[in-house]
Amino acid sequence: MTALLANDLFGGDILKTPLPDGDHFYNRIDGDRIDFTAKQFDTPIGYLDVPSDRTEALAGTTPEKYQALRSTFHATIRSQP
Repeated sequence: MTALLANDLFGGDILKTPLPDGDHFYNRIDGDRIDFTAKQFDTPIGYLDVPSDRTEALAGTTPEKYQALRSTFHATIRSQP
C-alpha cells in the first residue's frame, strides 16, 4: 500500500520484485528507485525493477484498507505544526 500512496503523492512508476513471500512493490520517482519499506526485511532485496501498476499493487489489499491508509496519512500531515 505504501507504493500506492507514494505514487499518488509523487507520481512516477510502480515497480515490483518477486520475493519468497510474494511480490514487493516500490517506486521509481524521477529516475530513482525509492523503497519506503525496505527496512522491514531482514536481508537486502535483490531488486529486479519489474514494471507494475496500481491494479497489481492493490491486489494484495482492499480499496478500503488503502483509503484508510491514505486518509490517516493526510490527517496526520494536516495536524503537523
